Amino acid sequence: MRVLMLGATKGMGRSLARQLAARGATIFLLGRNEDDLRASGADLSAHGANYAGSAYCDLERPETFAPALDLAEAALGELDAVILSAGIFAPQGRLEEDSELAEKLLKVNCTNTIVFCERARRRLLSKAGGVLCVFSSVAGERGRKPVILYGASKSGLTT
Repeated sequence: MRVLMLGATKGMGRSLARQLAARGATIFLLGRNEDDLRASGADLSAHGANYAGSAYCDLERPETFAPALDLAEAALGELDAVILSAGIFAPQGRLEEDSELAEKLLKVNCTNTIVFCERARRRLLSKAGGVLCVFSSVAGERGRKPVILYGASKSGLTT
């Protein structure tokens, strides 16, 4: 299986990348931090993964989506699966104090993530199909005062 992962440089995404690698998947990573991408690539290689490389992709910058997808397809040949676990978080109080941060969070976690997924979906369907897996958050399942805006962004993504 040839897997493209956006958001596999930390936590849950990195753990999932390791598990897929253990099952023989060839993995290509996307992310916005080159140091994190290098560290994750080294981590995968150290665990015996078929690591195909990485490329810059930033959910704040939709103009990075197509070039990143192009590089992933070139490295993998074709995409069997695209997995996205990236996003941003900030506490509700901070979002209420900083309207620019609130707008950024809503845009990254919902609108731009959906735009990326649509581009990936079209590529998958233009070939033999594949899997598009997007992680959201339980915060999107029901409104909770401590995470109203974050929850709204994830609810939009989930829907």
